[in-house]
Amino acid sequence: MDLPDDDATFDIMSREEKMETLREFFTKEDEQSILSAIQKAELKTSGEVRVRIEKSAEKDAMAVARKAFEFLGMRDTELHNGILFVLTLEDRTFTILGDDGINQKVPDDFWESVKNIVLEHFREGSFAAGLAEGIILAGQQLAEFFPYQEGDINELPDAISYADEDKAEVKS
Repeated sequence: MDLPDDDATFDIMSREEKMETLREFFTKEDEQSILSAIQKAELKTSGEVRVRIEKSAEKDAMAVARKAFEFLGMRDTELHNGILFVLTLEDRTFTILGDDGINQKVPDDFWESVKNIVLEHFREGSFAAGLAEGIILAGQQLAEFFPYQEGDINELPDAISYADEDKAEVKS
């Protein structure tokens, strides 16, 4: 999914140009809001949610998102119900990837409402709010197919992954 070509994309670029590291894209409060949303979503579903921030996709955002999905171990869940939200700053792209277990159960347009909520906030320059609301909505929707169960184990870290902090580089 491409981010809209409007004022929000200019905001993301001006923010990105001033950063020395990708972690600087979000404030501490932004990070906490996103992490809190992940935790709330995972209380409704056994699905596992993570966020990935990339500098550039070098023309193929989906390829970078898929490699990040693998690199972060998103397929390592028992039910194959990992979800990764990927934001590439220079390319202004946004991708949501669900693991095979999700894609086998949900309808084709399953991610549309999540995408629309996220992009609505992105257009206003509210990137953390967009991700947080999209994550919570994804958790609510996934609960139908992958409900939270008593004794559910958190299989993946509730975390935002920043590409420039990886020990190994993930590129397309």
